[in-house]
Amino acid sequence: MKIGCVLLAAGAGKRFGGGKLLHEIEGEAMIARALRLYGGIAFAARVCVTRSEAGEIQQHAYDRGFPVAINPDPERGVGTSVAIATEAILAKEPALDGILYAVADQPYLTRESVMKLLEAFRAHPNDIVSLCFDGRRGNPAVFPAEYYPELCALKADTGGGAVIKRHPERLRLVEALFARELDDIDTKEN
Repeated sequence: MKIGCVLLAAGAGKRFGGGKLLHEIEGEAMIARALRLYGGIAFAARVCVTRSEAGEIQQHAYDRGFPVAINPDPERGVGTSVAIATEAILAKEPALDGILYAVADQPYLTRESVMKLLEAFRAHPNDIVSLCFDGRRGNPAVFPAEYYPELCALKADTGGGAVIKRHPERLRLVEALFARELDDIDTKEN
C-alpha cells in the first residue's frame, strides 16, 4: 500500500506573533521537529507546502528530503494549502492509496501515535482515519484516494475537516497515546 505525506507549513502564525514554525520547543524549531517525525517514516511520496517568502522553512524541508510546494496566497486559508499540496504530491506519485495530512505546529506528537494511525488506515483503507483523544478529533488524518478530488477543490479556510463533515459515516478515529499530542501551538504561552 502506498501512502503519501503532506506537511502543511504555510500558515502565518498571526496569533503567535509570526515566525511560529521557527520557534524552538525543547531546543528544536517546530518545523524541524515535524520534518524529523514525518521524515523518519517510510512514505511513498511527501511534500511540504509553505509560503513563498518562507525560505528558512523551505530549506528545512529540502534538508529533510521533502519537496516543497508553494502556496502563493496562503492568506486565503488552509484549504488552498491542502489543494495545492494534494495536486503536488499526486504529480509526483499518482498511485497513492492514501495521503496523510499533518500540520507542522504539533511539536508533541509521537511517532507511536502516527504509526498507530497508519496501521489503522492500512486495516481500513476505505475510511478516513484521524487521530483523536477522548473522542476529540485532531490531526493528522489519512484520506483514501476517492477523496482526492474533494481535497483538491478546497478553498478558503476550510481544510480536510470540511471533507470529513460531508462524510461522517466514513470517519474512523484512532486514539493518540497522550492528550498533549493533539495540541497545536498557536500562542507563545502554549
